[in-house]
Amino acid sequence: MSDTRDEDPRPVALDAMGGDRAPGVVVDGAVEACRSGDGPVWLVGDETRIQAELERHDTAGLALEVRHAAQVIGMAEHPGRAARTKRESSMHVGFGLVKAGDACAFVSAGNSGAMMAVGLLTLRRVAGCDRPAIASCLPTRDGQSVVLDLGANVECRASHLVQFALMGAAYATIELGISRPTVGLLSNGSEPSKGTETLREAHRLLNMTDLRYTGYVEGRGLPLGEADVVVTDGFVGNVVLKLSEGIALALVERVRRQLEGDWLGALGAPLFKRAMRRLRDELDWESVGGAPLLGLDGIGLVAHGASSGRAVANAVRRARGYHDVGLVAALRGALSKSGFDEMTSTAELPLTRQTGPHQPGQ
Repeated sequence: MSDTRDEDPRPVALDAMGGDRAPGVVVDGAVEACRSGDGPVWLVGDETRIQAELERHDTAGLALEVRHAAQVIGMAEHPGRAARTKRESSMHVGFGLVKAGDACAFVSAGNSGAMMAVGLLTLRRVAGCDRPAIASCLPTRDGQSVVLDLGANVECRASHLVQFALMGAAYATIELGISRPTVGLLSNGSEPSKGTETLREAHRLLNMTDLRYTGYVEGRGLPLGEADVVVTDGFVGNVVLKLSEGIALALVERVRRQLEGDWLGALGAPLFKRAMRRLRDELDWESVGGAPLLGLDGIGLVAHGASSGRAVANAVRRARGYHDVGLVAALRGALSKSGFDEMTSTAELPLTRQTGPHQPGQ
């Protein structure tokens, strides 16, 4: 992701009340982000509690400000209900700052469902997107693949999966630097007859687009990097994400124990430390910070509820980067070039093949 940041950047709005250890670690992350040159940051939430946490730090000269919000949406609250009733929440205020143009992005480690609901109420969607999706990169054998949706939409229509594919391709162009990424649908087999009825319909529609659609990708094909973009619904995607994290951490730990438990391995352990450290860093979700909600008409980043200060700082950096490279404009362009203006939630619409190659994000 190239850096084209403004000389006088707008602040990133940060939900100080979101996350398992808020507001303490969120304030820590905001301070770290500003010290690293990723400010300004506006901390949104209970001003009294935020100021108390800021007193633990030397903030002299840091581009940090507080924006008060009278309410907090809890991690266990019903997303839609909270979004409708808590209109003075830190999420509403944060997204409102983006909508007004005062902030370039909003980041929260709070209730991800509420983030989606409040984002839709406040920012709305880009044209051609019915369902925003959470996207992120998962490590593969030779690099990374963009996977979406990772939890925003448990149930999807075929048209939603097509929209995810279009947005995922545009996102991969920005995130991975691939001008024409390959796109696949996650399924239980590679044959066209496999998958659910929804997958088979999405497969038919994707074959009519100008994406580099390669067909179905089996579960084992994802870590092997069989497609640059892998599309699925939010239920399966979230399971894949958590399973991948768990397997990766377990394997790294088992290798470490094997090296320490065997005298020959212990002798060779120093030789493996550098490689193991690189692998650990690549698998470390805290180094990523957060995942964007693709399809909102503005930058919204969902961070892990258990985020540390380091993870929060990285989320701020990533959110600013997405604004600087024009992520929303890239998504809007990809959807507008798809051959249809807008897909309805009540019927699947045919896609028309474009004349000439489709360049996501351009």
